[in-house]
Amino acid sequence: MYPKNLCSIYKVYRLITPLKCFHNTSHHIPKPSEFPTFQLPSFLQSSSFPLNLQQGKQVHSRLILSGITTANPLLLAMYLRCGSFIDAKNLFYQTDLGCIKRWNLMIRGFVKMGSFHFALLFYFKMLGCGVSPDNFTFPSVVKACSALNNVRFGTLIHEVIMLMVFEVNVFVGSSLINLYVENGYINRARTLFDKMPVRDYVLWNVMLNGYVKCVELDKATEIFQEMRKGETKPNEVTFAAIFFVCASEGMVKFGTQLHGLVVSCGLESNSMVANTLLSMYLKCGWLSDGRKLFDMIPQADLVSWNGMISGYVQNGFMEDASCLFNKMISSGVKPDSITFSSFLPAVTGLGSFRKGKEIHGYILRHGTPLDVFLNSALIDVYLKCRDVEMARNVYN
Repeated sequence: MYPKNLCSIYKVYRLITPLKCFHNTSHHIPKPSEFPTFQLPSFLQSSSFPLNLQQGKQVHSRLILSGITTANPLLLAMYLRCGSFIDAKNLFYQTDLGCIKRWNLMIRGFVKMGSFHFALLFYFKMLGCGVSPDNFTFPSVVKACSALNNVRFGTLIHEVIMLMVFEVNVFVGSSLINLYVENGYINRARTLFDKMPVRDYVLWNVMLNGYVKCVELDKATEIFQEMRKGETKPNEVTFAAIFFVCASEGMVKFGTQLHGLVVSCGLESNSMVANTLLSMYLKCGWLSDGRKLFDMIPQADLVSWNGMISGYVQNGFMEDASCLFNKMISSGVKPDSITFSSFLPAVTGLGSFRKGKEIHGYILRHGTPLDVFLNSALIDVYLKCRDVEMARNVYN
């Protein structure tokens, strides 16, 4: 099967990948008879969690004692979902090695476990057994390449995909687009995106976030507008990305129009959307609108509180920041290092050095992690109240 392509891909993989995890099987076990599954699906699926692995093994043992062949994909899937590599491998070699579904199950299982090198090595073992990949094989293989940040190898896999005419398959194409986007090859991703006959909201969001990641914000806006012209409905991921663009570019008027669209889509209470919309208003200096939105959030989370406090401080409203911080504490929301590093400049701005020392005491009592930003904020407080000794203690 494509000996020339396979040879070139494998040579590249050998050069760029450690092969110490490769394993061998000495013989091919004949295909067992099909295992009767009518009583097992619900139980085995419920056993596919680490805490229930022992239960799954007990079922497997009873089947062996009953003299029933256990080389069943449900058992294989159970071991893979439980992360039990050894059990899955041992069971796999009791199955029909000519069945593409079993190989796909193993490759997909390794990807989900984070064993990306094993996933690629099983792909090569599959080819070595003369089994041809299908449209269910490539998404997992490409995902493994993406996780390893290996675009060179992913590009070679892409060539095989084109030979097999799977490039515009929605799952295969999506995985390739994601590979290129995640590694900054946005133009390659766009070329493939434009070829796709069907584009769901996942694909649109991948491209939109890709442009945001590459700081091509004009193109991010363009692709959002293109998405709106079609029938694809934006979701919370879409709005989070486009509100980030609005905040970065100061497009507050466009953002307010999108706020209306958010309401019409019923996403105004979604925390991801609410927080990115709040961030847009605050970064653009629309504090009154930001505060109205903040007060309308049904259950403001820590991100919302931090964003609102930071917005007040960055725009010079120190008293409002102090009042909101006190309200946060009285509401029972536990501040984190981001809260304190955002709020402490308000303390120095108001000259309330006693308050700064009280906050430092709170940080120590509650074991709040001292990152570089919080350390800098505390040092600034002590230096401005001329307590050099305490500033030095914080620094050390």
